[in-house]
Amino acid sequence: MEIKVVSGWFDAELHNVKQGFNLSLFKALNPPWMPAKVVRFDGCSPGDVVRLKLGLWPIQMDWESQITEEKTGFDAWYFVDEGVLLPFFLQKWTHVHRVESQHGRCRVIDHIELEFRSGFWAWLFMPLMRQQFAYRKPIYAKRLWGAPSAS
Repeated sequence: MEIKVVSGWFDAELHNVKQGFNLSLFKALNPPWMPAKVVRFDGCSPGDVVRLKLGLWPIQMDWESQITEEKTGFDAWYFVDEGVLLPFFLQKWTHVHRVESQHGRCRVIDHIELEFRSGFWAWLFMPLMRQQFAYRKPIYAKRLWGAPSAS
């Protein structure tokens, strides 16, 4: 299955947007209906790890992704995180974070390929996943416009 969310264009330089992909932005992108505690956040370079504790007591799930690829070009930058330790309902997770730049403006594209362990889990969780990523669209422009924020 796939999720693809494209933000609107916002005024920003690519290098500033790249610097803005930090722990502060990561926390801001998490919607309030999906509690997540950041256990580890190394960054967006190959080999970096992101580890989360999802949910509320008594139901908590571990999530770990590793950054497997990153590339900067003249008019785009992207990095890929792949699931290493996923919640029980997911079997596979690959998330490409891509920033495109044109004439001093940028947009962010989240492209996620995921596999659920069964059709039931897909039916139950796919709408929440779509909502979670749609939630990010206005946050990108608000947080990444202009100078990067502190980590």
